[in-house]
Amino acid sequence: MKNRTLNEIRQSKEYQQAKGHAAVALEELKGENFYKNPFSHADVDKTVETIVEKLDGHMYDLIFQAVCDEMNNHYVFDSTEYLTQAGLELFEDEWFEFYHENHGRIMHKLMSKITN
Repeated sequence: MKNRTLNEIRQSKEYQQAKGHAAVALEELKGENFYKNPFSHADVDKTVETIVEKLDGHMYDLIFQAVCDEMNNHYVFDSTEYLTQAGLELFEDEWFEFYHENHGRIMHKLMSKITN
């Protein structure tokens, strides 16, 4: 048996017949129940509310952690890059203030974008 090319197969009588039968079968499937959602609007609405309620308390935490993770990817927020002339105790206080001030700025900008 000769191996036929894809183009030869598509032009064959068998392919055309199969293609026609598939189109007819698809049209039969497209009856009134083919695309019908098996769930009621109330079920879907209830599920949506359940998901929102579950995630609502975590949204701030998720964003907070994402900001921390992203800040860790940038050298300007690496504590080893932030030096002061004072001792370690003052350095830690200044670093804490610097880091958290900027973390808060980023959080504020993100939360503003979400609410707009």
